Amino acid sequence: MVPAMTTQTRILTGAVESSFMEAVGVWIQAIFEEFAIGSDDAYRIDLCLEELVTNTLSYAAPEYQCARFDVRAAMTPQRVVINLIDGAQPYDPIASHRPKALVESLDECTIGGFGIALVLESASQCRYEYVDGTNHLELVFDLLQQARLPDHARQPVRGTDRRQAESDLHHDPERRTQNDRRVHGMLSRSDIFRDVPYADFEQLIVRHPIQQFACETVLLKPGDENDKVLIVLGGTLKIGLGTPDAGELFDVRIGGCVGEMSVIDRRPASAFVIANRETRLLIVDGDAFVQEFLAVPRISRNMLSALSERLRRHNDLVIKRVRLEAEMQLMQRDLGVAKEIQESLLPQAPLFPEEPRLDCTGRMCTAKEVGGDFYDAFMLDPDNLFFVIGDVCGKGLPAALFMVRAISALRAQSYGSHLEAGYTGNLIASLNKQLCTSNDRQQFLTAFCGILNLATGAIQYLNAGHNPPVITGADGSFVYLSEPINPIVGMIEGLAYEAGNTTLPAGGVLLLYTDGVTEAETHDQSMYEEDRLLACLNTAPDRKASALVTRIFDSVQAFVAGAPQSDDITVLAIGYRD
Repeated sequence: MVPAMTTQTRILTGAVESSFMEAVGVWIQAIFEEFAIGSDDAYRIDLCLEELVTNTLSYAAPEYQCARFDVRAAMTPQRVVINLIDGAQPYDPIASHRPKALVESLDECTIGGFGIALVLESASQCRYEYVDGTNHLELVFDLLQQARLPDHARQPVRGTDRRQAESDLHHDPERRTQNDRRVHGMLSRSDIFRDVPYADFEQLIVRHPIQQFACETVLLKPGDENDKVLIVLGGTLKIGLGTPDAGELFDVRIGGCVGEMSVIDRRPASAFVIANRETRLLIVDGDAFVQEFLAVPRISRNMLSALSERLRRHNDLVIKRVRLEAEMQLMQRDLGVAKEIQESLLPQAPLFPEEPRLDCTGRMCTAKEVGGDFYDAFMLDPDNLFFVIGDVCGKGLPAALFMVRAISALRAQSYGSHLEAGYTGNLIASLNKQLCTSNDRQQFLTAFCGILNLATGAIQYLNAGHNPPVITGADGSFVYLSEPINPIVGMIEGLAYEAGNTTLPAGGVLLLYTDGVTEAETHDQSMYEEDRLLACLNTAPDRKASALVTRIFDSVQAFVAGAPQSDDITVLAIGYRD
């Protein structure tokens, strides 16, 4: 018959807050010493406890911050049972765990996602349940080395609240020493102190302070004088080679250090050093670092290794930056050529200088180097002018390429039977069919096109989902030509398009534009809109085409007051003289 074994229990109570983790570390180290738990057992228990408590503190929903958190430890000579009881949202880490896929090399390995796997591997048993609004997670550790139960076990730590835990941490000399040992043990295994005898290591760092820094605290910036070496004990630092928001950053994790270069060469800092989250740092005086730390051969060798690795990472970033800059320059050059090609496809000023019956001016200003707006005007025969303005959905190079395809198709199809009544409808229907072919990106455009007869002023036109143009009415004022409106072009095959007819009076102007005019925005996102355009034209003192186009661009520029241009702006004015 196996005799009953005495069980000793310890309880720590706090809140779901970041300060609780430090109290847990002090508490479990005290238990390890009290019950003489072996180093291998202590390491795996501490590892699991830190992983699980940190997960709870990090991922508890905001409404559960400051909820009660109990940690209980029950010891027998052969076994330690840890119970974690918290009032955060329900979460089963065991059932939720998804093993990460194995990789073939360290280069393919990513950080994170292994914590629960380590817990499941290190603990002998794991059990979870959600009871009475609280998470209960039990970990059982069968000890490799038998623990010692003291004759007079300490009283259980019951009802210890968060404030008491923090008070113990900062004011009890014994606990402060225990916490230091835990931190020192972790730090002694870091890269910079690798293979340094522990006694030598502890003697080096015991005189230097540990400080906590909030997330996004800027510790150093280029040009700062620096006489400290910062060694990361918790959290991470990020080092930026450019501006803090430039994205050219790399992390310094637990055990890593920064500031050593400016301490060694006595030159100002050359990079931003920022706390990536709440971070604990060991602050080492520069003189002590040079005269004492680097005097230890193993530390010097480790430091050279770390600096070599950092230099490689820095070189990789510089190479990447140079490559990106070269690619950007090449792209800018290519876009410049593309802009020249696109502009060469538009009618070249002056338009129709030898035709006295026409006063025609067009202008396009793209939001990017190239855009999706276009316009065209050319004579079909001595008395008939074909004109079109279009707007491809989107901006930039894809829209520009679709624009080139559209304008090329229009020019190829716009001759032929242009005197027939349904000419413009058939033309746009044919364009729609052609653009629907091989249009995997589902691009489309709006367009307004027509034929102006210079003998009579008659216009046969078609509006395919485009902004209504402005035309001079019988009384000489400008009005919108709003009917009929047809579907957009390039999305749906087999559509029929309906043409309209009107007459442009002698001395009148037909003005076409894209939505970059009426939808131009100020900094507070107020729009220019149709009424402002109509007022701009009706108050124009000069009705020449070039004057009207210039007036519109000036009016839009004054309205947006320096706000960035968000869309291409295109205007085509056609004046008719008898």
